[in-house]
Amino acid sequence: MSSEKQSVIPNRANIKGEVNNNPNNQINDVSNSPINNNSSIVENGQDTVETNKNSVNTNIQNDKIGEKNVNEHSMPQKRRPTERERRTQRIEKAKTEKVDAGRRRGERDRAENKKEENKKEENKKEENKKEENKKEENKKEENKKEENKKEENKKEENKGEENKGEENKGEEKKGEEKKGEEKKGEEKKGEEMDKKAEKVDAEKVDAEKKEEENKGEENKGEEMDKSEKVDAEKKGDEQKGDEKKGDEKKGDEKKGDEGGKNEKEDGEETDNKEMLGKAKLEEENQLVESNVEKEEGYRNHYASESIENLCKEFDLADVNTGLNFEQVKINRERYGENHIEKDSITPIWLIFLSQYYSPVVMLLLIAALASLALNEVVEGISIITIVTLNACLATYMEKSSGDAIAKLAEMASPQCTVLRNGQKMIIPSRDVVVGDVVVITAGDSISADLRLIEVIELKTNESLLTGESEDIKKSLVPTDYTTPFCTNLCFATTSVTNGCGKGIVISTGLNTQVGKIASQLKKSSEGSKLTPLQVSLNRLGGLIGLIAIIVLMFIITLAILINYRDPAHADKDPLLVIIIIGVGFAVSSVPEGLPMVVTITLSAGAKDMVRKNANVRKLPAVETLGCCSVICSDKTGTLTEGKMTAINIVTFCKNSKLHDKNELTKTYDFYPTKGFDPSGGIFDSLELTSEIKKKIVLAKNKNISYDSILKNYGNPENKNLNVYKTRSLMLAAYLNSYDTTLSKNLKTGKWEIQGNMSEGPIVVAAAKAGYNIFNDSENDSENYLKKFKRLEDLEITFNSSRKMKVIFYKLIENNKFENINLKNHQKNVTYTHIAFIKGAPDKLIDISTNLLKETQEEIQVSWDKQINENEKLILTNKNIELSQKALRVLAVCIKPLTDKQIEQLRTYEDADERLQFIKTDEQGGFIPLGYIASFDPPRSGVKEAIQTCRNAQVKVIMITGDQKTTAIAIGKLIGLINNKKSEDEIRDNEQHGVDNNGSSSSNGDMIQAIECSELHINKNPNEPILPDDELDKFVDNILIYSRAQPEDKITIVQSLKRKGYLVAMTGDGVNDAPALKAADIGVAMGINGTEVAKGASEMILIDDNFCTVVSAIDVGRTIYSNIQKFVCFLLGTNIGEILYLSISIITQMPFPLEALQILFLNLMTDGCPAVALSREPPNADNMKTPPRPKKQPIMTKKWWLYGIIPHTIFEAICVLLSLAFSLYICTGSYTLNDIHNSCKTVNIQNASNPSESFEYKYFCSTYEYRVSPDYIGWITNLNFWDPRENKPVTFWGAAKGKIKNITPTHESIHQDIRIIMQDGCLGNLEEDEYGWCKPPSNVTAQSNDEHINGTFNKHFEDISSKGSKRGRTIAFISAVWCEMLRAYTVRSWEPFYKVFNRNMWMHLACSISATMTFLATCIPGITAILNTTCLLWWQYLFGIFWAMVNLILDEIIPKVIYRRKYMSIKN
Repeated sequence: MSSEKQSVIPNRANIKGEVNNNPNNQINDVSNSPINNNSSIVENGQDTVETNKNSVNTNIQNDKIGEKNVNEHSMPQKRRPTERERRTQRIEKAKTEKVDAGRRRGERDRAENKKEENKKEENKKEENKKEENKKEENKKEENKKEENKKEENKKEENKGEENKGEENKGEEKKGEEKKGEEKKGEEKKGEEMDKKAEKVDAEKVDAEKKEEENKGEENKGEEMDKSEKVDAEKKGDEQKGDEKKGDEKKGDEKKGDEGGKNEKEDGEETDNKEMLGKAKLEEENQLVESNVEKEEGYRNHYASESIENLCKEFDLADVNTGLNFEQVKINRERYGENHIEKDSITPIWLIFLSQYYSPVVMLLLIAALASLALNEVVEGISIITIVTLNACLATYMEKSSGDAIAKLAEMASPQCTVLRNGQKMIIPSRDVVVGDVVVITAGDSISADLRLIEVIELKTNESLLTGESEDIKKSLVPTDYTTPFCTNLCFATTSVTNGCGKGIVISTGLNTQVGKIASQLKKSSEGSKLTPLQVSLNRLGGLIGLIAIIVLMFIITLAILINYRDPAHADKDPLLVIIIIGVGFAVSSVPEGLPMVVTITLSAGAKDMVRKNANVRKLPAVETLGCCSVICSDKTGTLTEGKMTAINIVTFCKNSKLHDKNELTKTYDFYPTKGFDPSGGIFDSLELTSEIKKKIVLAKNKNISYDSILKNYGNPENKNLNVYKTRSLMLAAYLNSYDTTLSKNLKTGKWEIQGNMSEGPIVVAAAKAGYNIFNDSENDSENYLKKFKRLEDLEITFNSSRKMKVIFYKLIENNKFENINLKNHQKNVTYTHIAFIKGAPDKLIDISTNLLKETQEEIQVSWDKQINENEKLILTNKNIELSQKALRVLAVCIKPLTDKQIEQLRTYEDADERLQFIKTDEQGGFIPLGYIASFDPPRSGVKEAIQTCRNAQVKVIMITGDQKTTAIAIGKLIGLINNKKSEDEIRDNEQHGVDNNGSSSSNGDMIQAIECSELHINKNPNEPILPDDELDKFVDNILIYSRAQPEDKITIVQSLKRKGYLVAMTGDGVNDAPALKAADIGVAMGINGTEVAKGASEMILIDDNFCTVVSAIDVGRTIYSNIQKFVCFLLGTNIGEILYLSISIITQMPFPLEALQILFLNLMTDGCPAVALSREPPNADNMKTPPRPKKQPIMTKKWWLYGIIPHTIFEAICVLLSLAFSLYICTGSYTLNDIHNSCKTVNIQNASNPSESFEYKYFCSTYEYRVSPDYIGWITNLNFWDPRENKPVTFWGAAKGKIKNITPTHESIHQDIRIIMQDGCLGNLEEDEYGWCKPPSNVTAQSNDEHINGTFNKHFEDISSKGSKRGRTIAFISAVWCEMLRAYTVRSWEPFYKVFNRNMWMHLACSISATMTFLATCIPGITAILNTTCLLWWQYLFGIFWAMVNLILDEIIPKVIYRRKYMSIKN
């Protein structure tokens, strides 16, 4: 490649047309140059030098018109700008300076001189008027002018012969007829150019008038105009007509007065040159007008401001030495340090404590503290343990999530090279300040935003910021000043891929482009971003807490009023017992397992999503997907495979025997087309049927020739003109794509592209055309990249403005490329080289000149007849036809070139100048060979996934950078929009201003595909976004956004969220991060996504596949449905607990469960079934129902009416009935009073306070229903004092039957009791009325803990307490099984037996719960903690019986009503 260099450093440039200081050239005296006297070149690129009175050595030269440093040996000729070009550019710059005048600084010190300049300017204007009059007179002398022109041309031809030798031999061979045509053409062109000159001069006068009105700010513009007029006076009539673009002579030129210098022009006077001059002048005149219009609006300040003024703004004295150390300190204080501040890191202990802020957890902590305060250590520690485990798990998940802003900060370059105090030094990037001069080279990561002052073949990769995958070529003068990413700027975090350069730092830290993204991220992160699940859980927790507090206050008040005494804790203070009851209520009201089960469920759901290639970074996002109502998806790589595959090839040829209906083109198909697999051929599209495709695939697998199935137009062995056309087209495209290769990955066995992915389909298609693309052949005849010699220094690379790529080669055989005869008999020239052009069809077809034609023997260029408008229309329509099939179309053209043309191209150092020559030069023509149509196929399953979303009423929106027609075609192909539209719908769309590219949804709403420019005011992407109310009016019906930029995504997201949608947004670049953060669910790409995008997202698609998003929504809905089920399960059981505990107090029954039993029930026995519910498979209608509203509570009205409330009532009834019957069969009583009355007591006077007394038990009698092999029926159990052993005795089965007021001498009493009591009460003991021993009436006690002979001590467990414990244990069994069986009925509204076996985890969970419950009633240590007792076998069955009653009630009442009301109508 040639060393293309632009610079603002004067010793690298030619000033005023001088030859560079090269020892091989003439040495110029620059010691007296203004450049060495603290001066600056005016930035408009003209040759006027202005003294800088501020002594700021900026040494600036702007090369806008192409004045560059050219080495004599590498560049034998140098093109100089014509006078008319310089006029146009001076006028343009004068207007530019006017627009920029308001922003310029440092001009005030010149205000005094401007008055004098204005006077001089008035004199110059008078001279200018004379010049205009002279021009009018010259127009009347056209014949005389023409003769002078001929004489001038002859002189120039003689000069050209002296310098170049034989360059004009071709001119001598031209006939008289050609000269006549030239004369007419010259006359016509001369008139046209005179008109152009008048127009330009008129524009100049207008500019001068405007400058005169501008006070105090137009010094530079005036000097430019002054210089222009001097040149014009000196040139006079010499510059009229068509000026030729001559080469600079290397001879002895005089550098004196500017106006006296005469440019030496090239001697070659051909029609091609004249057309080039005309076309270029017209283009530049249009550029003047367009630039003025553009500059009237927004301009990027740092890109458009002069280097001199930027230096003043940043206090940079000299760009060659950089800042001094004092100024570095000043600028750092003024502009800040160069780093992106990370979010303040939350300490892990604070994250841990934040897990306790949930209302549910707060209620649990209150209950735990109350338990510990009441010395109920087991309950308190148990609650705290469960809560702490849940907090630890949540802390781990939150801490492990990424930090997007930290990722941005990590992208910054660690160090860079700057100029300070005239020395290069490497410093940390954080130390870079605004105003620093930074030196960048290939491989560097740029540390801050820069304004370039020198570039040498500089290219950067800005894909992270702009999404543009192509490297961006940098220049000193951008083509567009309105974009934030002007080509004379470089940006922090981007990388240099080629060349080197220098730049002034214009922004650091958060003021850089990437810093602005970080600021947006921080703004998006501000405030609480709770998911709908978290909001619902917090709301539910608050509701539960409110209910718990109200019920708790009511129950405690009632317990105090009725003097509640628990028979199981008769020895405790009644007030203390009431407080314990309060703790029990608190524990029962709070679903302790809910936080734990939600966390486990979301974690399990996240694992399920990983198996579906979705990595969830934030657990609540798992469920949030369930209520997603809009998916905004990128097209490339997400909806499509991201692997372009060549599908069609279209050849252009006149007189072709094989053609399409239009008789000019012929369409072929590549087949098979599977990714980058190079196997396949080229077949006639009309003959390639489905049956033949199957046979071709079989032939490929068996390695059989395709020609045996269908003629292969890519087989080089087929000697056929049509084969020649297809293969020549593919060879031209392949040679244009020389730097892209195809290889097979030996590990994966997959074909992979190295290089430009967009050229991958061409390389693969070239292999199907029979060319060896692997370049591994030893035979050079098969290696076309070696056969054709490429001219690297002339290459014109592709960019978004050129829309084409041009590569030059030397022909193997003159006048022949492959099988195409290039011989031009009209002009009798020899073509030795060829240019291969590949690019946008609309750009290339428009400048095409000739077509190929088919003869009997060969393919030739139709030199005798140029392409007409009708033929161009045919080719354009073919492009549209292919584009509407969602194909990406590339046109391939050739341009034969002579040695002279190649030499001429070498004189143009700038690629755009070479491109202009290629586009306008007519000697070699511009010949289109055909189209290559590629297709990025939709991913497998995308169409079905979109239909699934449609059924689920989830809107899918496609966002793409493609043109609108291609986007619509893809949308139709994947089923995003309908393929057909009725006439009524089209008419309706037209009435609303919608083009016919839209479609309509099933409900009749309009569906539009718009370009993102329509989101802006006046449909101008450079204008601000439309107001929110206008934007929100039409976003509902838009399914396709085309020509989208990454920054448009956040606008779309915000509008959809304002409309109430819950939005999932996909993205992969750094500039997508704010949109990902703003969306409810940010979805980053795992393969192509940046770390910043991943850090800003909630979910990462491991395979970048849209189907994964839909699968994740399915999983999310399933998870939410399961969360609803186990929340209903937990709430139903907990509210049921509150209900039967409350009723038990109101009816003066003992508590069915104690506080610790409730905790065991909620965590252990409920936890396992709840987790099993989270593993329930999706319902059949999971993706057939609309997404739930964001604000919808977890428990809806239907769940409350048909799920929770009925079960709570039935559970309370069953548990209370179980308690009542259990107490009755274990004690003979079921109320507190009856149980208390089963024991006889005495009041013993307090020795310290005679007014007080202590109550002591001395005898208890209860009844029990016994079931044993030898007896079934009631028995009486006794507690009495044994006078012989002097201790209390418990006697089970003291008598058969229920005997009231039993005495020791009763006939039914057990014989052993008779023996014990036969001697009566011994010592000072007294007998009561029934003969049982009790203490004497005069005994006293110091406290209620004191042992009194004849009474039971405080800690003695009498038979009423034991019977109550047994009855409660049976009720505990009933409660456990009620809740366990509830897990089976809550799974579906269908009968439980229909879904009984669909989740085997449920069987396992309930088995674990049943086993743990059984062990809790049998293992001694556990029974002591839980206050349970081991039961008889039939008592276990009795408790389970009531649970079965509950199950039956749940099934036959609420579920039947629900099915009849909501599920009776089925398709």
